[in-house]
Amino acid sequence: MNPNHTTTVYVDFEINRRVMFRVNVELAKWRILIGLLVAAVPIVGLSYFFILIDEGKIFLQLSPLFVAMPLAAVGGQVLRLHAACRKYVSSLPESQRRVQYLFQAETDGYDLTYGESFTHVAWKDVLKAVEKPGYFVIYLSRFEIRFVPKGGFHLPADIPVLRSILWAKLGTRARLLNQ
Repeated sequence: MNPNHTTTVYVDFEINRRVMFRVNVELAKWRILIGLLVAAVPIVGLSYFFILIDEGKIFLQLSPLFVAMPLAAVGGQVLRLHAACRKYVSSLPESQRRVQYLFQAETDGYDLTYGESFTHVAWKDVLKAVEKPGYFVIYLSRFEIRFVPKGGFHLPADIPVLRSILWAKLGTRARLLNQ
C-alpha cells in the first residue's frame, strides 16, 4: 500500500466570487426561503382581501406596494450576499486567493496554506463536515467555515479518499453524500 497516494489528499484552488457566492447562497437558503414565506403571507392576504371586495383596479394600483416591496426586500438580501462575496474576494491580495489543503489519514488534523500563512487545524476543533454536490464545508464553529470545492482536487479518486478520512476522523460529525 502506497501511503502517499491512498491516505493523502491534496487540494489546491483559487478563491473566486462565483464559487463563494454559491456556497453562501446554499448556506443561507433556509433563511431566504423563510423570508419568501414571510413576504408571501401579506401578499396572499391583501390579494385575497382585494379580490373579496371586488376592487381589481385598486389591487393593480397598490400591487407594487404590497407585492413588489416584500419581494424586493428578499431579493435585496441575495444581492447583499453577492456584494459581500465580491467585496471579500476583491479585497484579498492575489497571493491569499490561492488556498491549499493537505489531508492525511495519519495526522491529528489537516493543513491549510493561503498566501504566506500556514495553519494546522486539529480534528478535535472541527465542529462538523458536510459534503454537498460541488464542495465540502468544514465547520470550525457555527460562525467560521471553510469550503473545499471538488474542482480543486488534483485527482477525482481523491474525493472518496477524503470522504474516508473525514468519516474516520469525525465519525457522526461528518455528513457525507456516499456514506
